[in-house]
Amino acid sequence: MRVRRCAHLMLELDEEPRFAFASLLSGGDGLDRSPRWRAFAAHLPAPVTIDASLLPALQAVSRDDWTTADALAERFGDATAQALLASGLLVGDDAGPDGGESEIARDAQRRDAAARDVAWWTPALVAQAHGGWHDVDIEARNEEGLTLNSEELVDAFGVAPTHDFRRVPAMSPQHLPPPRRSGFDDLLAARRTCRNFDPQAALDGAAFATMLRRVWGALGTKTLAPGAVAVKKTSPAGGGLHAVEAYVLVQRVDGVAPGLYHYLALAHALEPLQALAPDAANALAHRFVAGQHWFRDVPAMVVMVARFDRLFWKYRRHTKAWRVVHLDVGHLSQTMYLSAAELGLGAFVTAAINDRAVDAALGLPPLREAAIAIVGFGARSAETTVMELDDYDEVRITREE
Repeated sequence: MRVRRCAHLMLELDEEPRFAFASLLSGGDGLDRSPRWRAFAAHLPAPVTIDASLLPALQAVSRDDWTTADALAERFGDATAQALLASGLLVGDDAGPDGGESEIARDAQRRDAAARDVAWWTPALVAQAHGGWHDVDIEARNEEGLTLNSEELVDAFGVAPTHDFRRVPAMSPQHLPPPRRSGFDDLLAARRTCRNFDPQAALDGAAFATMLRRVWGALGTKTLAPGAVAVKKTSPAGGGLHAVEAYVLVQRVDGVAPGLYHYLALAHALEPLQALAPDAANALAHRFVAGQHWFRDVPAMVVMVARFDRLFWKYRRHTKAWRVVHLDVGHLSQTMYLSAAELGLGAFVTAAINDRAVDAALGLPPLREAAIAIVGFGARSAETTVMELDDYDEVRITREE
């Protein structure tokens, strides 16, 4: 079997206490505080602990050139070779003992190939690969007492850093003239997050189409060079690339059957991906937003998916590019909020999503594309069962004499 080191690898010297049964048996406190090396590799689903004695052998295996497992064993000993192979940090072209390959091994190979093909910056790749959720249920965690409310946070950690932040409190600030006001100020003030959607109301088809066109539709294109096209939308995007795609989960929209769709920005059309029964669509919505039941009844959700291959085509291994696509998603979210407010719709955005489950449901190629955040919009419920921030203490601008 031929092997080589994975394309991207980061090591952490971890000293976080962890449960140790042997410590309990010996009369200790049940915690192991000894330092350990943990390896983060994009092709693996979780970090792996690796003994420091294996690091010289790992370093000796090329990232790009193939070697054989036998050659590795001959050079460093069979025990070291087997331990290194078992760690998963080496990627083979023949992962099975009988010449076959397991699905886990094939998935690792696909992910490593994507990490090689897309020009990732390694720290960003590791964060993307290991920061995802799969089956988190926030509501269940709340019910089990695993999440602290605001009062408990204050009790546990003290008061939050001040919301009225000053850098030089001893200096008198320079007060600015009163701001001009227009209808746009009213629209901005109407923007808010909705946590109570009407579970029976369907979203008007024209309003649905308007939201998609306003927020994710393309207004125009500009060819910068043969094979390089920039896109103009109502929100800004890094490099004019607009490397964020919109995938729509429809529950109740007039004229659109429940299911998963891909919005085509240039054609202003929906590309059907999967038809769903209403109950299945609702269950999928609940899973997508990680059990946040206050969002599950929204008539339409839009999953914003980053196309890393398009983004990093220009910003190759760039230290800022990964954050740019998150900024792009933020810009689109605010445009969505303002459009929803103008149409009289409730709206939300959340990054607390089961992104790995979303990626699987949409069939996204690993490390080339990934869900970043989910927004939703529709009619607000007349009944408030979950706290809203509609009522707040208004900030009034006063002038100090």
